[in-house]
Amino acid sequence: MELKEQLLKYLIREGPSLKEGNRVWDISHRRFLYMNPELVKKFLEMRGHERYKQLVIDKEIDLIKHGKGVFVKELGGDNFNLIDLGCGDGIKAESFIDIFKDSKVKIKFCPVSVSKELVDLTLKNVKTKKFSSISDYTSKIACFEEADEIISELRSTDYQKNVILFLGSILASFDINEYLFNISNSMFPGDYLVIGNGIRKGQRLVNLETYKHRVFREWTMPLVKELGFSDNEVEYDVKFNHIRVELIYRIKVDKEIEFNGRKISFKIGDEIMVAKLYKYFPEELEKFCKFYFSDVKILADADGEYALVICKK
Repeated sequence: MELKEQLLKYLIREGPSLKEGNRVWDISHRRFLYMNPELVKKFLEMRGHERYKQLVIDKEIDLIKHGKGVFVKELGGDNFNLIDLGCGDGIKAESFIDIFKDSKVKIKFCPVSVSKELVDLTLKNVKTKKFSSISDYTSKIACFEEADEIISELRSTDYQKNVILFLGSILASFDINEYLFNISNSMFPGDYLVIGNGIRKGQRLVNLETYKHRVFREWTMPLVKELGFSDNEVEYDVKFNHIRVELIYRIKVDKEIEFNGRKISFKIGDEIMVAKLYKYFPEELEKFCKFYFSDVKILADADGEYALVICKK
């Protein structure tokens, strides 16, 4: 099913919500952002942008290196599946795998994404490094909501432990309790989940300008174009609604779109929400994770803006 068809079917089924007098059409399911070649291309361009690299990628890699002692101590004894959930291009998984280069542990590497292109790119990049600790590879094309099934499927006699990388603030796109509940239920005692997520200190309403950068607009605009809007028919904006950052497009023209005999009527002033990001204070993130895991460690960066959360089932 093509992305446009999926988006329109979803909008017809869900309809708009009403917030502060405005109609909001919510297509912020994370999977939509990787579901065609143009979106993948824009995603990789965003990852390559210096600002995003500094804010997310560099911070996660530094924290992975900083946590080497913890990871090697906790995981260095048993072979494990390394599940890179929402794999991107593999650069962060490479940093994680590299810390086991002096260990005897054997790793089966499994990148997971809704995009086959991203899975293939990750496999290519990781295989090029020829890590001695990797003894096997597999991969899965699946959306984030299917993570619990993937985790259960990969366990085997040779690889009884699972380690899940959930980096890039992907968790921020979901209801944290529901997602952690589902993923923890698929894990066995001794399994690990490593979350990378933005954190907050002081007032929540900060750094909105970061998300107003053109790189975020360029990544998400293809979704709006799939619905039938051109650049001059919408206006990109970022909002904060007390608990999350919302990336939205404000509609500037009345437009009616017909699909499968049904009509969707967009009005001037309507908003299309293409992404949402929940950001938590460190103590909030720790509290949520402790509901579902026996041991939780938080490694925060020096600026107090990003953290790795190491969760043991």
